[in-house]
Amino acid sequence: MQTIVVKGTARTDLGKKATRTLRGAGLIPCNLYGGETNVNFQAPASEFRKLIYTSDFNIASVEVDGKTYSAIVKDIQFDPVKDHVTHIDFQELVPGKEVKISLPIRLIGTPKGAAMGGKLEQTLKRLPVLAKPEDLVTAVEVNVEDVDLGGIKRIKDIQLGNIKALLANAMPVVRMGVPRAAKEAAAAEAKKK
Repeated sequence: MQTIVVKGTARTDLGKKATRTLRGAGLIPCNLYGGETNVNFQAPASEFRKLIYTSDFNIASVEVDGKTYSAIVKDIQFDPVKDHVTHIDFQELVPGKEVKISLPIRLIGTPKGAAMGGKLEQTLKRLPVLAKPEDLVTAVEVNVEDVDLGGIKRIKDIQLGNIKALLANAMPVVRMGVPRAAKEAAAAEAKKK
């Protein structure tokens, strides 16, 4: 898993006027919570590009005034008109303490049903989970090689290790659609019998 370094400086002025001034200077106001103390800091917008604009889950190494905190992005606020980041909340990762996050799902392999004209549909793109920091992964990998025509792979079919899924085990992750030609052939076969 990749760790992205974010270098910031502590914020002392916390009002609306102060945050507006920060944003005007190209800085993003941020909060870090979940550890021993809450930390209010600011950092240039460029510090967050690799952390925000990616499909992978990454951990942030937040450096504020000589101290380093391991954290995850918990919430991002965007300007509704200009669509740039206006505020970021981080949750500090404390070893042994579970955190609730949403991990991307990455499909691996070519399904059996694809060779027969089936189309694989990914019904779940991200999986909400509960995990300790030491068990976190970049993405939940789902092997779809054994998915045949009409087949479904559910959350219960995924190997998660020490990570706990926060959705029902019966929730489908992927399903293999049956092509119309195969459905028509099966219907014609059924009429003959």
